[in-house]
Amino acid sequence: MKATTEKARKARPGAEDNSTRQPIFMAANAMVRIVPELTGPFELIAQSRSGVTHAEVRKQASLLELTIRELAILLSMNERTMARRLVSGSLNKVESERLLLLKALAAHGLRVFEDQGKFNRWLRRPLEILEGQSPLQMLDMATGSQIVDQILGRIEYGVYS
Repeated sequence: MKATTEKARKARPGAEDNSTRQPIFMAANAMVRIVPELTGPFELIAQSRSGVTHAEVRKQASLLELTIRELAILLSMNERTMARRLVSGSLNKVESERLLLLKALAAHGLRVFEDQGKFNRWLRRPLEILEGQSPLQMLDMATGSQIVDQILGRIEYGVYS
C-alpha cells in the first residue's frame, strides 16, 4: 500500500515529499515559510506577543535599506503611528509578527543572493512574474509575502523566475 501511495505521489505533477520541507504555519490566511535558523513558529509567536523593540525595527529597516515610510506600509500602519511606536519603545503583537516575518523573508533572500545589497536591489526591481510590480510592493500583504518567498525558493533551486 505504501509503495502505491509513493508511486501515486511521484506521478502527480508538482507533488513532492513534504517531510524534508521547512516548517510552515498559517499567518493571515497564507502559508509562510519560517527560516529555521532564525526562529520556529512558537518562538515567533512568543517574540511577537512580547513586542519587537524600536532598536530591532531600526536595524531591520537599515538592513533592507527601507525608509520609515516604506517600513510603515509593510507593517500596515501609517508613518505617524510608526514614529510614535519608535518613541514608545516597541511594536504591538500584530506589527511585531509582521516585522519578524519580514526578517525571516530577508534571511531567506540573503541566503539566496548571498549579498545583502543584491537582495535589496532585487526587492525594488519590477518583475514580470509579479505583473510588473517589485517584490517590495507585494510585501504589504501576507499573500504577497508568500508569493515573494516562493519566488525566492524558485531562484534558490534554479527554476527560471
